[in-house]
Amino acid sequence: MTYNQPSGQFQQQYQVPFGYYEPVRYPPQQAFKGGFHPLYIWSIACLVLTYGYIALYVISTNFLRCFSGTENSALPMIFLCFPWFLTIANIIITATYGRKLDRRYLLGAALIIKYGLIPYFVIGGMAIALFFLLIFTPVVIMIFVSPPIIFVLSVIGWFTLTESIPFMVAYFIKAAKDGALSRNGMKTAACTVFAVFGCIMQMFFCLDVVAAVICCIKEKRHIKLTVCVFAVPAMLIGLFLGYVIITGLLGRA
Repeated sequence: MTYNQPSGQFQQQYQVPFGYYEPVRYPPQQAFKGGFHPLYIWSIACLVLTYGYIALYVISTNFLRCFSGTENSALPMIFLCFPWFLTIANIIITATYGRKLDRRYLLGAALIIKYGLIPYFVIGGMAIALFFLLIFTPVVIMIFVSPPIIFVLSVIGWFTLTESIPFMVAYFIKAAKDGALSRNGMKTAACTVFAVFGCIMQMFFCLDVVAAVICCIKEKRHIKLTVCVFAVPAMLIGLFLGYVIITGLLGRA
């Protein structure tokens, strides 16, 4: 090509393809559709196994007592380890299959376990409180019997608490990466700090449920379920207190 070549012909030969300098456009992220997920079936199975191992423990103990004439056996103790086995299974599921899931599915799976175990922990807490009060009774033997029972019940309850921790930890990790825990939806230091504190709160009774409720509010999901879960016990407690008050007033009259 010579320098006296028309500029139009030069542009035609060396023209840059259209869109060459345009920024790369990624496909838009699909909106979260929600709905029922197969992981929820496993969460429901965890609830059934958690409530069921108590019945299996009682049945196995009575069976050994009636037919073998012994109460010291490792079989009933295996059923008491069910929460620990479920926690290990949830860790494996979260470490493998959970990486591919949306964070909101992980939150939903954890909520099924947490909300479903509220009656379990209420009954267990009442049992611990009862044995604690028995320490101060005139029965001397309860001073030595109650503390070990309280310790065993507390350990079993804490292992049961850990069933939902793998799902919540995985949720907090994904939520921190997505910026879902901040107001503007961006990944910030405050978002990471909240995720860390949320993971720590999962190790303590009641605080784990508080952290899960806060996540529901931030995600704007499962709000109705949360309200119903806490409204029903509040109504029952209110009715019970009203019954006690009315009965007391009628008795005085």
